[in-house]
Amino acid sequence: MILIFGTISVLGVKKMAEPSIKEKQIAFLKKHENEMNEYIENSAEFQISKITYNWDSVTENTIGNGLPKGAGKVIQIFGFVNNQENLDFRLDLQIDDSNLPDLNTIKYGQPLTDEGE
Repeated sequence: MILIFGTISVLGVKKMAEPSIKEKQIAFLKKHENEMNEYIENSAEFQISKITYNWDSVTENTIGNGLPKGAGKVIQIFGFVNNQENLDFRLDLQIDDSNLPDLNTIKYGQPLTDEGE
């Protein structure tokens, strides 16, 4: 009787453990959270004591320009300020060639608003 033993490819296991593009994008955003906070704080018309991001809300979307391919891709993230969920916002950042957010393109996709007013 001949026994054949299989081996598990180390590369296959390592590949499975690599973070996804979305995980890399979220890690990048978390690393640059201070820059995002500065953008929000500098644009607010009231005192901000705390900024909270909903990391589960991070999505990648194609922005339109009327063409089927669109004008590029953006990362969108929602959050709120001062521990009040009615003081919410959405930030949009274009994606660069390495599939990471470009901090130079940060803007509001949904301005900081108070839905309770």
